[in-house]
Amino acid sequence: MEWQVTIDDDVKKVDLPEGSTANDLVNHLELHPDGVLVVTDEEKMKPIPLILKLPEKPIRIILVASGG
Repeated sequence: MEWQVTIDDDVKKVDLPEGSTANDLVNHLELHPDGVLVVTDEEKMKPIPLILKLPEKPIRIILVASGG
């Protein structure tokens, strides 16, 4: 299945097997799961827990800055 994924202002088409989770998407994009938020890319963004199946909607990945 193909998803439209936006990271910052970069829009990509990502093809993953049906039933893939948000964690599968993060791994496919070679991002660290502790440094991102995966949300639906809609007017009201809804978080997608990494263990849940991706919805059939556009996805936005928000890079989270952290440090100590």
